[in-house]
Amino acid sequence: MDLATTLRLTLTCTATKTADLSGTPSSTPSLTLSDTLADGTAADQANIVYFDSGTMIADADLSLDLSGTLSDVYGDTITALRVKAIAIKNTSTTASILKVGGGTADAGTNAFASWLHRTGTSAAGSEGVLVRPGGVFLLWAPDATAYAVTAGTGDILMIQEQSSLAAAYEVMIVLATA
Repeated sequence: MDLATTLRLTLTCTATKTADLSGTPSSTPSLTLSDTLADGTAADQANIVYFDSGTMIADADLSLDLSGTLSDVYGDTITALRVKAIAIKNTSTTASILKVGGGTADAGTNAFASWLHRTGTSAAGSEGVLVRPGGVFLLWAPDATAYAVTAGTGDILMIQEQSSLAAAYEVMIVLATA
């Protein structure tokens, strides 16, 4: 399989405020990211994609094993060593909240947590990012190191429903085998 990956993200806001004598001043800050990954395993490359969508029942966990049990769109088993991108969208319109990530309290000793940062002596716990209804979590790491996946000890990405409601989701993970 040859893989070509493109990321395009533009966030633009227009802020205006009425002033007494000077009219209506405005500001339009913008953040734009456009990047591509070619097929391969080095910097600016990836060679595996995983995609899934579905609905989780209330208080459910979705454990994604990034090295050994997931299949790509062609049915081939995914055995990854690097995560280049994770995009998770909470497509729910209810108050369902998804937690992405999780340390050993959630995924046992096999948590994929190389993208979570701990300071000092804090122990691995249940760290994660909350994705609210209609929200998106995006992680992008195009460099050669990206985020390490360690088979058997650091390869389980947890997605958990946190609101005791059913939650609809879409997930795409772009990975490299070396």
